[in-house]
Amino acid sequence: MGSPQIGMKNLVYAIQTQDDSLGVAYNSPVALAESMSAKIAPKINAQQLWADDGLSEVLNSLGEIAVELDVKDLSLTVQAALLGHTVINGVITKKSTDIAPYVAIGFKSVKSNGKYRYIWLLKGTFEVQEIDAETQNDKPKFQNPKLKGTFMKRAYDDAWMRQGDEDLNPSVGTGWFTNVESGTPSALTVAQTPAASANLVTWTYNNAIDTSAVNDSHFFVMKAGVNVTGTLAIDATKKIVTFVPGTAMSGAHIAVASKAVRDIYGQTAAANLFTNFTI
Repeated sequence: MGSPQIGMKNLVYAIQTQDDSLGVAYNSPVALAESMSAKIAPKINAQQLWADDGLSEVLNSLGEIAVELDVKDLSLTVQAALLGHTVINGVITKKSTDIAPYVAIGFKSVKSNGKYRYIWLLKGTFEVQEIDAETQNDKPKFQNPKLKGTFMKRAYDDAWMRQGDEDLNPSVGTGWFTNVESGTPSALTVAQTPAASANLVTWTYNNAIDTSAVNDSHFFVMKAGVNVTGTLAIDATKKIVTFVPGTAMSGAHIAVASKAVRDIYGQTAAANLFTNFTI
């Protein structure tokens, strides 16, 4: 059995700058506020198929993810960043035309076994805050701000949350709050493998790459100095590029992957990859 969560700390946010078929990117994470609690409520949309007077199939899909954060305080700078307002000389100005940016939020919570659970919610926007003020009386009452947001899956890869448990991976928290994706990303590397069937060549990257680079300028196979005709494709993980030749290959070949290919962090490989192989 898992250990229940009994705390929450290190609440941060990161502005999302890209989310499309080419990749996903965020600004560096920034401290949001001292956190008190978080409520994350994914909505599951279910479609039922009835047949022969009974329930035959159920299809579930993820809808919106409602997020509510209780924090100790919320600075004007953070309000402006999360809600699209402006701050000048210590005064925040809120306009009806302000647009809240897409953000990711991260935090960690200690479990009953003393180990931390790390969370990133990957894409969402926050709503304009409610203002709740009350006069002081003989029993002081803290009036803590609440942030309500709507989160969703990313367009790039359908991911909506990342979660890591320290008891399963002691190093999972390393860099968790410095980069939304996976801490400090690994340097981009690529390996090439020709299939014995002579009908397939693959290049495998350690990080997801920018799919716009999958073309015959960056990936190609040559025989006697002439490019082999064929087609290129990339898999769902955006890490494996495949070349299928127009006709079966035979003899000596060179497979090339250009160092100009970038991963989703903007990194390139150290050098062009040339692989000689003979079928």
